[in-house]
Amino acid sequence: MGIETDIGFCFGAGKNETFLRSINDKYGFFKNIIALEHPRYIMQYQSNSKQQYIDKYLTAFNQV
Repeated sequence: MGIETDIGFCFGAGKNETFLRSINDKYGFFKNIIALEHPRYIMQYQSNSKQQYIDKYLTAFNQV
């Protein structure tokens, strides 16, 4: 299909990550999964530290 499957990004580093990893372990969609905090969580609970999360996102996206 022409889709790159080396890295998959998961938005949500809790239940979302656990669920995606369990599916990936079973079906092997991605070689590696990078979990990132959900944007809503960042804005709702960590807004004072949002620049750190932006930097984390940019670092993760530059791995592609």
